[in-house]
Amino acid sequence: MGAVQAWMVRAGADGEREDVSLSEGLTIAGWPEVGDLTDCTAPGDLKAELAKAYPRENPRVLGNWRGQLWRFRAVMSPGDLIVLPLKAGNIAIGHLTGDYQFRAEAAPGLRHVRTVTWKRTDVPRTELRADLRATLGSLLTVSELRRFDAVKRLTMLAAGDSDPGNPDAPADLRLLERPAELADLVAKAPAGMPVEMAVRDLLSIWDFVSRSDKATTTIRRDLDELGLAIVPPLTEVPSIDHIVRVLPIGLAPEAERQSLGEETANLELEPEEGDDSEADLLAGGETGSSDISHLGLIVAGAGEGVSGDDDEEPVRPAPVLVTVGRLPSARSMPKTVKLTDLLNRAVELLSENGYDQLPVLDDDGHLRGSITWREIGATNRPATALVGDAAVLKVRSIRTDEPMVDCLADVADHGCVFVVNPDGSLSGIVTGHDLAHRFEQELRPYALIQELELRLRRALRKALLQVKEIHGAYGRPGDPGRIVKLANQGMNFSDYITLLKRDDVWQATGWQFPQQSFAERLDRVRKIRNETMHFHTSDDDRISAVKEIQVALQMLKTVQPQA
Repeated sequence: MGAVQAWMVRAGADGEREDVSLSEGLTIAGWPEVGDLTDCTAPGDLKAELAKAYPRENPRVLGNWRGQLWRFRAVMSPGDLIVLPLKAGNIAIGHLTGDYQFRAEAAPGLRHVRTVTWKRTDVPRTELRADLRATLGSLLTVSELRRFDAVKRLTMLAAGDSDPGNPDAPADLRLLERPAELADLVAKAPAGMPVEMAVRDLLSIWDFVSRSDKATTTIRRDLDELGLAIVPPLTEVPSIDHIVRVLPIGLAPEAERQSLGEETANLELEPEEGDDSEADLLAGGETGSSDISHLGLIVAGAGEGVSGDDDEEPVRPAPVLVTVGRLPSARSMPKTVKLTDLLNRAVELLSENGYDQLPVLDDDGHLRGSITWREIGATNRPATALVGDAAVLKVRSIRTDEPMVDCLADVADHGCVFVVNPDGSLSGIVTGHDLAHRFEQELRPYALIQELELRLRRALRKALLQVKEIHGAYGRPGDPGRIVKLANQGMNFSDYITLLKRDDVWQATGWQFPQQSFAERLDRVRKIRNETMHFHTSDDDRISAVKEIQVALQMLKTVQPQA
């Protein structure tokens, strides 16, 4: 027997297989049109069965289904963990005990089964730490849970123990569950050795999985009350796997310098609420008031404040400024040479790495310019000369805490710009490729939403015309006059959902997936659209949002490839 694996097997879009799964000790795959898979001994055998059951289905979708069914049929092994999300919001955890079976006598949708011994059927989702809970977000019917040591942690939960937390986090940080515990850890840290942790682990203390508006506002508020700060700021680092420092800010200046081992003026802190920081000035005084906010580069007043008790004032989120430091390459130290290095060192680095230029630093690590093949050739110095003897070019640089838009012109004119920390030390280089990738990330949700809406409008206009042809009018329920207006003048996202909940309109579309499930998916996309259009979407949320929109769009492309 190989290593134990963990699998999530969903019970259908509406949990229709949940009761049978729990009462009969089964995990059930669904796919009612597919026959017995017992004789399928290779993935290719499944391909034929699926093609026979769904002759009009998109090949890409069939390939996805084939992978899921093969995992259920042959990859899952007795002893593996099975996780079943329940309609009530809890989860069930058990151990797989049997091989694949086909129950020909069972109702359609309940025939592909494997036996399970359920250990717990009432595990609250809140017992899972935020990172583990996020791994249950897959939309697939059958998916493997492999991240963050899921097998060990789910095994402990099945046995009634608590979730031990992210195994990649340091031992003293893994089980932190309350902000006050973090404050205690910071207070006990030796002088000059601040608490360091991944953003992911910091978020989990507040039970968040991404840097959403609510997360950043809540964490900033709590840290202020505890006299703590995050360095670099939570909104500045490129990913939630980035390491940040948690530092005290409430000490007297001389004690603080002794504790941190550095001058506090050199720290990049979150902008204080209500100050005259550059972020506030650039973002403007009201939500979305920046003239360039349509580029998705500066986001002000991101979302509603998190309310506490009824008598508390809502917290105004600090503006989120998309700075140069948010680009991964801006915080990725390139290869460099110093003014006092031999010139042949620069020649070696340029040759070995295929570089056009190298940053040149002084002995303190501050940027002094760059050197290229042209300067090396023009000075005609021997290889034993120093880099400082060559014609070192002055270069444009930008600080990590400056707006990303400020580097556009330099990159357009010179192909790149050097990025320095606030203390003048080199941090990274930003090229046109880096900016293009960032803008692609920013614009992708808008492009996907536009295509999804165009397909929905075409499909619903066509469906409404069919309803009119059948009934002689646009029919009930609903205001016929409003339906005429929608058919002729256009619809918004709420209109799409309202129409798709009407049985006559849904039947006219001819779509074969579950009506309620698709309407619920569109409602999630509607919320994503509102967040995106109001620039309330963080980098982490944008990734999951794109996936959600892509699934809805692919569903439409599958049933209406020419729409």
